Amino acid sequence: MKKLIVVCQILLSVFFLTKALSYSNGFQETSFGKILSWDRSAIAQTSSVSPVLLPRDVTIDHLQKERDLLALLQTREKALDDRERAVKLEEQNVLALKQELLEKIDAFKALEALLSDRLEGENAREQKRMKDLAKVYDAAPPQKVAAMFEKLSVKTAAGITINMKRERAGLVWGFLNPQKAVEITNEITRTTRLPAQ
Repeated sequence: MKKLIVVCQILLSVFFLTKALSYSNGFQETSFGKILSWDRSAIAQTSSVSPVLLPRDVTIDHLQKERDLLALLQTREKALDDRERAVKLEEQNVLALKQELLEKIDAFKALEALLSDRLEGENAREQKRMKDLAKVYDAAPPQKVAAMFEKLSVKTAAGITINMKRERAGLVWGFLNPQKAVEITNEITRTTRLPAQ
């Protein structure tokens, strides 16, 4: 009995050894390996029961929604990036225009100050001329001054009259044509009202 158990163990060992070698294709080419090798496909069919796998439908893409969403997000991101670039460019243009306007405003202020100084100087010179002329007209006889006022422009006559002494201006007024006197008076009223405004 012991001998039978040993022989069975040896046969089983040889069987398992040949089976292991046959899977590695190392022992299959020997004649002993051919005898002991079993058909693998037969063993696979009989020894294991595999679950039934249904074929997957490859036309259905379960991730299509996610891909579409990703494409939409990428498109939106590109549009936002383009818009951001456009806004930055516009902002740079606005800043450049603002700088240019500030420079022009400064130039205009400088020009205004220069013109204002010149105008004040011109007004001062004109005022001095009128005072000097008024002194000359104050010294002349009132009838001749009235005759000269008739020929002068209303503005010049008004400027001289303003700078004359009151008594002398009143004497000249008596010899003036009433229409010319009204025009000179209107000019005096207008010019004295302008600085107050």
